[in-house]
Formats: sequence, structure tokens, C-alpha cells
Amino acid sequence: MNTPEKLDLIRALCERTDLSLAGRQAFRQAHPDAPPEMTDTAAFHVYTDGVGAAIDWLADAERFLRDPTRPLDYGCTWHLIYHLYNWLQFTALLPVGRTGLLGKLAEIRKSLDEGDTESAKEELSDLESLFGDRAPPNIA
Repeated sequence: MNTPEKLDLIRALCERTDLSLAGRQAFRQAHPDAPPEMTDTAAFHVYTDGVGAAIDWLADAERFLRDPTRPLDYGCTWHLIYHLYNWLQFTALLPVGRTGLLGKLAEIRKSLDEGDTESAKEELSDLESLFGDRAPPNIA
């Protein structure tokens, strides 16, 4: 994709009057098994506040080019990093979804009902790995 195409997409994004709603709807469509709290939070970090943070950072970058005696704004940079960091965390967690978790819990319950504690322990280990191995993104 070339720069004019990217600028057209950015312009269309900035001109949306329903950006937050469109973001929530898109995340719910892409991740139907995820709880609404997750998709709403992801939409917030990308669309409700994230797009504005990215625009603020780009504008600040241009201001610096026009006046290099004025340093890049630290708060503007960290605001964008905050939303990007949270987005990276959600990309790790959104695919798991509610259905996958409920399926694992059902298997554990079935194993326990049948007295098969070894299978229940294996299922618990699988369930723990869904969360235990999810380290926050490394942005250093």
C-alpha cells in the first residue's frame, strides 16, 4: 500500500462520527466468543482513545520538525505507548474467548464427576497454560 492510499484510510478513519461504536462492533464480530468487557476495552484502546493518541503523537512529531528547539512531548509519546501496550495485551488474550474456557471447565467437571482426577489435573494444567504463559508484551 502506498502513502496516498494510507492517507486516504487515515482520513476516512478520522472522519468517522461513530468510531467508538464501529470499533466495538468490529471487535465483537472478529471475536464473538470474547466477553463484551474485553472487546469494549480493546475498542477503547484502539479506537476510542488510541486513534487520538496516535494523531497527537504524529502532530507532535511534525511540530518538532518545524521547531527543533521545542522537544517532543513526553506525555504525548507515553499516551500512545499506553494504548499500544494494552492493545498488545489484548491480542494475546482475545483469541482464547469465553467458549474455549467454558469447554475446558466442562471437561474438568466431567472428569471430576467420573472420579478421574488425573484427567481433571491435565485439563487444569491446560487451562492454566492459557493464562500462565501470557506474559505482558515486552516493549523495552
